[in-house]
Amino acid sequence: MATSWNITLNDTSPVFTYYPYYDGFGTGNGWQVWYSETGYNTVFANPGVGISAHITSLPGANVTFSFYGTGIELHGTANCTFDVAVDGIFSSSLSSPSDVLYSKQTLSEGTHSLTLTAHPTSGQQLAFENAVIYIDQAIPKMVSYSNTNTTFLNYTGNWSTATDVHVPGGVFHSTKTMGSSVSTTFGGSSAVLVQGIVNWGNWQYTVSLNGTQSVLNASSFWFIPDTTLFYEGGLDPTQIYILNIADTSEDGNILEINSVKLYQPQPTTPPSSSKPSNTGEIAGIIAGVVVLLALVVGFLFWRRSWRLKTVTSARNFNVQANEITPKARATHFPALVAPYTISSTTAKIRPEKFPLTPIGGSTDDSLRERAIARGPGSATSSPDPYGEPRNNMSGSLSFLEVHHSPRPSGLEPPVQIPDSEVDRILGIIASRMDMPERNLSSSPPPQDMNMSKHYIFFVLQDA
Repeated sequence: MATSWNITLNDTSPVFTYYPYYDGFGTGNGWQVWYSETGYNTVFANPGVGISAHITSLPGANVTFSFYGTGIELHGTANCTFDVAVDGIFSSSLSSPSDVLYSKQTLSEGTHSLTLTAHPTSGQQLAFENAVIYIDQAIPKMVSYSNTNTTFLNYTGNWSTATDVHVPGGVFHSTKTMGSSVSTTFGGSSAVLVQGIVNWGNWQYTVSLNGTQSVLNASSFWFIPDTTLFYEGGLDPTQIYILNIADTSEDGNILEINSVKLYQPQPTTPPSSSKPSNTGEIAGIIAGVVVLLALVVGFLFWRRSWRLKTVTSARNFNVQANEITPKARATHFPALVAPYTISSTTAKIRPEKFPLTPIGGSTDDSLRERAIARGPGSATSSPDPYGEPRNNMSGSLSFLEVHHSPRPSGLEPPVQIPDSEVDRILGIIASRMDMPERNLSSSPPPQDMNMSKHYIFFVLQDA
C-alpha cells in the first residue's frame, strides 16, 4: 500500500489570498488571471480555455494560504527572484529555471502557512499555477457527493438549480439570497473539499466546520466553472463534523455549489492469523489409505496364490507328464495420468502496471494540457496450451489377453482300448477316489482353471 498522497489546489481557488487583490487589469497593478489558450480577459464572465495562472509584475505582490500536510510544491514560472516563507521561515532571493517554483518535502505533519512574494524588476513577471500538498498517509478513498444529493446535503433558504455545459455533471445549486445555506454531517474522513463556481457577480461566503469559520470570496472577472471553494485537511476520522456553507453577501450576489468531496482513510487489513494447515494431515491420511489398500490387495493375492499352491502341491502326484496348466497374464496396463503443469510463460502473465494519478490532479503540464485519463491495463489471457490429459495407451485391465499353451499338432488317431483294460482303469480310478486327499477341509476343491481365469478377468475389470 502506498504511504503518501497529494492533492492539487488550482490558482483560481478562493482558498488562496492574493495581495493586493485576486484579479484585476494590468499585471503591474497586482495579479491578473491568464489562460494558456484564451489569454487575458476582455469580457466579464468569459469562460477561460487552457491552463490558468495568476501573473504579476508588481514588486511585493504575494499569495498566502494554509494547508495540512507533510510537503508542499508550488508550480509556475518566473524570470524574477521571489521569497517563500513557510511557518515564518524565509527562503529569500529564490529563482527557478523550471516550472517548479518551490518544493519542501520534509515538513512535520500538521497545519502550515505559506507566503510566496514576487520581486520583479522592469519587464519581469511571476506566474503562479497551483500548489500540490503532500500528506504522508495511506491513499484515502475519495467520495464525491453531487449538489443534487439532498440526502447528504441539506439546503435552507432560497436555492435553485441551474445548468451549464462547463460544470461537471452539468447541474449546480445557486442562491442570491443572503443567509441561504447548505449543510451536512459526516465522519470517517481525513479531508473535505467543497467544489463550486467562481464568477463575475459572485461574492463573499462563509464556511463553518465544527464552529470554526472561514470567510472567502468567489468573485472573478472570469467564469470559472469548477474550483475548490473550501479545503480542510488533518481531520480526525473518528470524529463527527458539521459543515455549513452560507451566502453572507448582500441579496443579488451569488453563491454556487457543485459538490462536496470527502477523503476517507481505508482500514488497513491486519495480517491474518494463519491457522495450522491441515494439508499435511490430509496427505498423510491419503498415503495411509493407499498403503493399507496395497497391503490388503497384496494379502488377498498372496492368500489366493497360497491356496492355489496348496491345491497344486496336493495334486502334483495326479498330474500326468503331458498335463498342461492354463496361464493368463495382462500384457497392457492403464497409463498414469500426468498432473497439470503451468509453463513459465503462462505463469508470468500479469496486468501491465500504470503509474498512480495523484488525487486532486496531475502536476505534469503535458498531462494537464492533454487531459488524458489513463485507466488500468488489462491482461488478455491466452488460451490454455494444455488440453485434457489423454491416455495414449490403448490397453487397460479390461483388455487382458488370455494365452493358452498351444496344442500339439498332428495328433495320432486314438488307440482302441480293450475291455479288460477298461475294467483295470476303472478299478484304479475307484481306488484313487478313496484317498485321504479328498478330505482336506482347509483347501477348496480343485476348480477348472478356465473358470478361474475368467473370474480373475472380471474381478480386475470391475476394479
